[in-house]
Amino acid sequence: MLVSYHGSMMVSNSSVSKVNWEPLHEVVYRELREAIMSAKYSPGDTLTVRATAAALGVSPMPVRAAFSRLTAELAVNSLANGTVVIPTLSKSRFNELVELRILLEGMAAEKAAATVTKRELRTLKSLAERKTEAAQSGSAEQYLDFNQRFKFAVYRAARSPVLEDLIERLWIQIGPFMHYYTRDIRIQVETDEHWAVLEALGEGNGVAAQKAIVRDIKGGADFLLKIGDFDHDLRRRGVTPVPASTP
Repeated sequence: MLVSYHGSMMVSNSSVSKVNWEPLHEVVYRELREAIMSAKYSPGDTLTVRATAAALGVSPMPVRAAFSRLTAELAVNSLANGTVVIPTLSKSRFNELVELRILLEGMAAEKAAATVTKRELRTLKSLAERKTEAAQSGSAEQYLDFNQRFKFAVYRAARSPVLEDLIERLWIQIGPFMHYYTRDIRIQVETDEHWAVLEALGEGNGVAAQKAIVRDIKGGADFLLKIGDFDHDLRRRGVTPVPASTP
């Protein structure tokens, strides 16, 4: 409890909450990580320290620290001048990431069916509605944002921080490739399974939730395989791909 003195009277500030403090480099890292996972950047995009610092309204130091962490997570490739590049993907790497997503995200959805709360279900319903509206209106950026928020709301409901962390590590690598949804976002509505996921969670049916998430991931992956630019597509057009670094 905070106590101060005003004249001869003691004043209690017990109603004042402590201010949550977080290092600036952590805030910058989280902002960039979220942007990468939600496909704000596409494969091959470059991020400079100066431009990123200006966009976030911070000094270069926390941006450099964030770039270093993102490089270690294989989210970006670091160049000699401090600039980072969002990696491109080969089809084999894309397929491997999709296989792991199916395994881990399916597991998380099944777990969530047993632990999701009514409040979380209401949040998921709202996100599903906004995701559908974004797709129908052709708002690709909003669709990708609500897609990421919906799925991770499901995975958080599983109450498994380790599983959620593993899923995030996959998304930070495959997230930018989802930017290719923007080429024809309305078609993606046909493969969306978020309503089926929501229904299964509401019924506490883990098997149905797992199957719905798997269908959603597979449908999206098939769509991206048709329209995405993989390393060999870039080479054919004379563009040098930037594959992910080796850990």
